[in-house]
Amino acid sequence: MDEQTATPKARTMEFSTRLKDLRAQSALSQEQLARRIGVSRQAVTKWESGAGRPELESLVALADVFTVSVDALLGVDDAHAGPARGEHRYESATNYDVDGGKHFDIDCGSVYACAIRGYDGEQLRVRVVSNTVANLARHFKVSVDDRPKRLDVQVRRGTGISETLAKDDVTVIIWVPQRYVTTVECAAKAQEAHVRGLTCDSLELDVRTPRLSLDDVHAHVEVNCNLDMEIDCASIDGRVDVNQLSSTSRITVPKDVPIAVLTHGLRTRTIVGAGVRQDEDSPNIVELNGVASELIIEGR
Repeated sequence: MDEQTATPKARTMEFSTRLKDLRAQSALSQEQLARRIGVSRQAVTKWESGAGRPELESLVALADVFTVSVDALLGVDDAHAGPARGEHRYESATNYDVDGGKHFDIDCGSVYACAIRGYDGEQLRVRVVSNTVANLARHFKVSVDDRPKRLDVQVRRGTGISETLAKDDVTVIIWVPQRYVTTVECAAKAQEAHVRGLTCDSLELDVRTPRLSLDDVHAHVEVNCNLDMEIDCASIDGRVDVNQLSSTSRITVPKDVPIAVLTHGLRTRTIVGAGVRQDEDSPNIVELNGVASELIIEGR
């Protein structure tokens, strides 16, 4: 079947075969590849079986590991019009060597999406990508302030591009070197935010986003957001505190993982769905704090 006329299912299956071949050529196990790109082994298994497709940040990380373009990874011919799903036409990259344990304080600004992942390396890597905004290096400046025990990272939008355009089609992807991460704080205004493959003492997210996903995150996670949110925990290992004012949010957790549910604040309420396995002694905790807010907890 021609790639240009392939159905979505056929494209997924062809991608899965290509991924398995590239992994075999690189002599990597699924577990090793998962660690390199900061996802779970189950995610790699799903991609290779054709049951799912990586999101943008995972595609870029995979292409980096195999030293191929995202086009090559997806099997897309440059002669065909239009980018494939997950591909971005424009990219600006910033790398910075890290030499010791740090608190990472990250400000992504106003963008469409912000993604943070831990990986097995020694550099902070920041990618700003878009399908419509060219000259990203001119429009977005990445500043790094390296101090003892602390690294401040800021993605600043210049005057040549509007906030509206940035929020419509600019994504910031940040890889932090897992061996040097002690704690992480991230601020962002985005349509969606993602954190994957990260282990640290604490992760504080000061975000204005309606959608947040946490996958393979091992930390005390604190979410500060006064918007109605959908929080997807593909896995949970530790504590997730949701701090809100006058908001109604929903969080999904794995069905097979016991969690303790705590509610604090003024006029706050948690609603626990039937699929949630509650255990008041569990070290995995979902807690709602704030004023006049409601959190619905569902299992999946």
